[in-house]
Amino acid sequence: MTIIKKIAILLTVLYFSSAFGVDASSSSLDAKKKARLESTVVNPNIPLEKRIHAIKELHSDMFAEGHIKRTFCAWDPIGRTGPIAATVNDQVLRSLHYGMNLSVVIFQNEKELINNFLTEKTCDAILIRGALVAQFNKFSATIEAVGALPESEHLQLLSQVLADPKMGKSLTNDQYTVMGMATVGGSYVFVNDRSYTTLASLKQKQIGVHASNPGMEAIIDAAGATPIKGTLMESVKNYVNGNVDAMISPALPYIVAGNSQDSRNKGAFANSISQSTLQLIGRTELFPLGIAQILREDFLFKFDTYSQRFTQELNGVISEDFWIPMSEAETKKQSKIYQDIRIKLRDEGYYDASMLRLARKIRCRFEPTNSECTNPVE
Repeated sequence: MTIIKKIAILLTVLYFSSAFGVDASSSSLDAKKKARLESTVVNPNIPLEKRIHAIKELHSDMFAEGHIKRTFCAWDPIGRTGPIAATVNDQVLRSLHYGMNLSVVIFQNEKELINNFLTEKTCDAILIRGALVAQFNKFSATIEAVGALPESEHLQLLSQVLADPKMGKSLTNDQYTVMGMATVGGSYVFVNDRSYTTLASLKQKQIGVHASNPGMEAIIDAAGATPIKGTLMESVKNYVNGNVDAMISPALPYIVAGNSQDSRNKGAFANSISQSTLQLIGRTELFPLGIAQILREDFLFKFDTYSQRFTQELNGVISEDFWIPMSEAETKKQSKIYQDIRIKLRDEGYYDASMLRLARKIRCRFEPTNSECTNPVE
């Protein structure tokens, strides 16, 4: 057992010690058999074939010709030929082994995708950015809280914790269940002038930001700058075209829309603000517990693959000298600003307190001498 896996198990125990209860849809099974099948479907130590067989017994009414047929909808700013669409298509093939026959619909507009999921209900599950997940699961959305997970290794450890079946209660409610998470790199401060090297240097500047991200807006406010709100891709276009002094954004849309532009004086702070994710949100009634659990485990299994795929995309279009290094003093200043924002948005009910505690424990596993580890405020 690797050290990181041991840490993941320990964090899970510290965070969540109660067992996870399960509802079965098949009322024809006696209580004893139900309990045995329910225990089987969520046990990652049991062979997958046996778990799938148990799911089919528990939820026989959902299966047709040996599979559950569902429609997955995903956001990709490029469309069906984009990198996110490729990830979903990969999942379609893998899901056949898990008893699912998936149809895929790709949306280039995030708002249209979410509106379809909420109103038209043609999408049984959606793959969207973690920053937009709050209306479905605040606990999972808080993964992208500013400064909560500074590096990819923090997110990877969290992914291992969340794949534990005991975490299912936090990832599922009566309407929606979080069925997986993939990394798509970090979110950064991008600048149009490399002389801007600190948050303080952005005072009175115009900074593009996605209109639905209070955490990022709070950073702009802390810097004394002016937010220019818009959709994610509008913010990127404004930055690329020089209409704003800077932007706060995940790296992915810049790769998509900005890499072909003149970037000689452009740059980005090397310290990421948060780890960006894609999260798979399904309707609880349509995805039995065992299927949701197996999908979470599968996303964890593919974490390194997705991470490497994104890193290759990033390195292919952004050179090493694009990144503006941060001094140790500036790093500490930014960390304090981010902590203050997290506490403020937690107290206002936007961030989930339990996820913030879990993220702090993970940070402290990597940096145990930090003051927040000996004097925790989250």
